Amino acid sequence: ILKMGDRIRELRREMALTQEEVAQRLNVSAQAVSKWENSASYPDMELIPPLAELLGVPIDSLFRDDGETEAGELCRRADEILLAEPERARECLPSLREGAIRHPFHAGILSRLGMALRISYTIPENIEEIRNAGHSENAVPARRDPGLIKESIAAYERALNCSKDPDERGSVVRALTAVYSLAGERDKAIALANQQPKLAFSRELLLTEAEEGEEKEAAVAGALLALLGQTAVTVILAVPGPGGDVDDSERKIHAVRCVDTARLIESFFTDGKCGRLHLVLSQLYHYPAAFYAASGDYAAADECVAAIARHEQANRSYEEGGVYTYTGTLFGKLKDTDRKYIKLVSTKQYLFSEEYKAHLKGIPELAAFLDR
Repeated sequence: ILKMGDRIRELRREMALTQEEVAQRLNVSAQAVSKWENSASYPDMELIPPLAELLGVPIDSLFRDDGETEAGELCRRADEILLAEPERARECLPSLREGAIRHPFHAGILSRLGMALRISYTIPENIEEIRNAGHSENAVPARRDPGLIKESIAAYERALNCSKDPDERGSVVRALTAVYSLAGERDKAIALANQQPKLAFSRELLLTEAEEGEEKEAAVAGALLALLGQTAVTVILAVPGPGGDVDDSERKIHAVRCVDTARLIESFFTDGKCGRLHLVLSQLYHYPAAFYAASGDYAAADECVAAIARHEQANRSYEEGGVYTYTGTLFGKLKDTDRKYIKLVSTKQYLFSEEYKAHLKGIPELAAFLDR
């Protein structure tokens, strides 16, 4: 932040603006702009977004210097835990909170802080007690800290104000809608959702009408891929969290729905190459695997674990780089180079009972799953 004045001066000159012109656009005095550039004072918080827009840069670029590498590394380390081992989300909170102070307008850090807080709230503090109690008559109410979800909302709201990248903003909007709902602020969640474009006007669907020839075929494949992925994510979001407020009959309905959705998506890919969908397919099988294992239906649980292992192995094949590959009459020519490999630690994310783990160890093709 101490270098913010130099950054404003540098960007203003690149835009060929005078201090008076900046002051006029922001409805402040020229003396105020001069003080910013001399580090005698700093812009008020509400002036940061219009200042960044005027200077033609993302908000966090006003503060970008040597700290950008540090911020990127912090985001990378957070992703390794939040995406692969969410039960360790609380471990990320100290570093992300400090990062949000050091980089107060870095949308990436703020959104990951919001995610870490949301996961920490969603996973009850007494999760082990809940697991040990099992389901039905032994159910234990979940214990959660409401302060975490309030802090998550604040972090996501700041991230939304700081981000200009459409995809990044879209991710923040979806997350913020969810945390509003978790906090019981449904009016805010509905209002935010209603501000967004309808699915029919999404980028992927619009491209199917804009392109021609082979590009049109690729656009159609891309749109269907996005719809299948979003269908999977929506089904995953619908499953109940741990705790004693849902009975086994309802949990079974969700488990069956997850498996049916996964099999529907798999049916589109003749040789089982699902590219980026391997990740979400693996996640779809997690809930039913955990449910069936806890219910004692080891045969059904084994089928889900085998599917998780299959998709996780396919996902790992992209660890070293390359483009996502697909099979099927529609997807065979799809070029999908926006690769992001995410390592999943399945048995840590959904801790199975020791009895079920012992059962898996007796099945050679599934035993290796426990070592991942």
